[in-house]
Amino acid sequence: MGKKDFGGLIRMKLSSGEVISLRGTLNMNTSGVSSEAIANQDGSVDRTMTPQPRRAEFTFADRGLNHDKLMKSDRFNVTFIEDTTGVTHFFTKAFLVGDPQKNRINGEVTGLSIAAEGYRKTEE
Repeated sequence: MGKKDFGGLIRMKLSSGEVISLRGTLNMNTSGVSSEAIANQDGSVDRTMTPQPRRAEFTFADRGLNHDKLMKSDRFNVTFIEDTTGVTHFFTKAFLVGDPQKNRINGEVTGLSIAAEGYRKTEE
């Protein structure tokens, strides 16, 4: 189901067993490299490649998670489980990046992403 279907129920689970209730946005950068074009004076074009962490940016419901403790924690694994599509994303040796911001009107936490050394995806 996963190749043409998106969305539905998605769960975020940390290796500690903590489940984070996502809300709205889940963007993933799963390649370990970015590339840029460089134009040469003779009109030819070269490419440079830069290693980068695998990343996921997400928005979630404020349900009392201790963000300070999580920001300072050792590296952990994060699994995003797409219940509706049968796709699972595994980010390994991850840590939180950013500055968590809590919206007290709608209970949403933004401003965080994870950076990870590894990424793997499975489909049912």
